[in-house]
Amino acid sequence: MARMSRRLALVAAPLVVAALVLGGCTPDTRIPAAEPQPTAAPLFASDEEALAAATAAYEEYLAVLDELLQDPRPVGSEFDLLASGEAEATAMQDVRDFLDGSIRITAPRVVGSATLQSNTATANGAEVIAYFCEDVSDVVVLDANGRTLTTSDRPDFSLWEATVTFDGVGERVTRRDFWSNEEAC
Repeated sequence: MARMSRRLALVAAPLVVAALVLGGCTPDTRIPAAEPQPTAAPLFASDEEALAAATAAYEEYLAVLDELLQDPRPVGSEFDLLASGEAEATAMQDVRDFLDGSIRITAPRVVGSATLQSNTATANGAEVIAYFCEDVSDVVVLDANGRTLTTSDRPDFSLWEATVTFDGVGERVTRRDFWSNEEAC
């Protein structure tokens, strides 16, 4: 009988060890829950603050663009800190078109009002999309001979939708699309 007990012990011991290893040492052993990922605080305290920051960035972008359209010259680094993507490419093309066509504007446009469309937190900051009503009533487009190219029926106001991206380092206009004429302003 001693021999059978010894054989049983030799067979049972590895099974007990395997059960303990596979099942854990105690019934309460559990895989710990994953640590919650910290959420980034919003860049802006309110939608009003986001709209004010986007408006300031958009006005700065237009000021540089309009300066180049008043005195067309090859674009250097003027837009490096103000625009990127589609908005930068379009602005640079506009300046090239004015330069190639020997045309210019007489005055800068003015942002009359701004309306927030969205304020979205991103991994690096925020993306603000807004409608900007531009007053071009004092802007006249002139050809190389100083003749006006501005028609008498041109609306004094136009509405643009723009995206301004804030990345914690700076802000850039990344998109700017014509929305409608003065009825919307």
